[in-house]
Amino acid sequence: MLHTSHVSCCASLRQALLQGWQQSFPLHSSPFRQMAASSGATPRELLALCQDLHRKGSLQLVLPTWGDGLLRTRWRLAFSPAGDDAPLARALAALPGCFHMERSTEPVPGLPSVWAEMEASDDASLDRQLHRLPLLPVARIALAPVTPGAHACDDVDTARALEAGLQLCSRPYAECARRLGCSESKLLARLLKWRRSGVLAGLSLKPPPSRVPQPGLLALWTGTPAPEALQKLHDHPGIDRVITAPGTVGWPWRLSVVLHAAPQLALDQLREAVLHVGLRLPDASLKLQIERPRDHALLFRLQATDA
Repeated sequence: MLHTSHVSCCASLRQALLQGWQQSFPLHSSPFRQMAASSGATPRELLALCQDLHRKGSLQLVLPTWGDGLLRTRWRLAFSPAGDDAPLARALAALPGCFHMERSTEPVPGLPSVWAEMEASDDASLDRQLHRLPLLPVARIALAPVTPGAHACDDVDTARALEAGLQLCSRPYAECARRLGCSESKLLARLLKWRRSGVLAGLSLKPPPSRVPQPGLLALWTGTPAPEALQKLHDHPGIDRVITAPGTVGWPWRLSVVLHAAPQLALDQLREAVLHVGLRLPDASLKLQIERPRDHALLFRLQATDA
């Protein structure tokens, strides 16, 4: 009976880990002990399961999610590769700042066929990454404005160590502090300070993003949408992304909408969505394969070699 209960506990714990740890990874000298207290497993069982899932590629190391208090820049980019877009897609996915990519499955003449979203610590860092690509974007637009009060990272070495991932061991902060040449208490104090100031949203322990591309659709409008329609688009459950722009020669699309949809249903779902919010049909649309190279942009991973 005890054996059955143990197996059931491990199975439920494995499921919880594969779905992503719902709570933020504890900022505590013994985080797995704290997590075990709420999971029904012992710290040793929890850690062993995490290590096993990581070896199998089903669980990432502990990684940071940067908060709105960290100064950074975010861009949407458009590319027009000639012929096969696979080399560009591979190069984009390798850039630490790239976290979202869209590849047209049926390119339309006159429209970019590859779209990507990137974050970087500043515009210079973005440009250094872009110059590693086989071709530069034909269009780009800045996305979210800088959060008032956001400031640059005050300890790049620690930020880079976090982005490399905290090890799955009983004292991950102590191990990270050893690599940084500081004490565990000093490291934890800095991370707690970052979290209070909004620089660090939290740390997470979860599976890697799926490597399987998801089908979708990109719709583009050159006209300016009404504020009411725009709000309805943001609230619509079938819409993944809504991007607005002033409309320029370099980026003529004042509204871009991305939705996840099966190829045979994508256009019908788009028509239903735009009619629901009171928009006319788009000026152009592209069927997509949507890829996620990583959960979040890595803002510091390659900073040393970029300088």
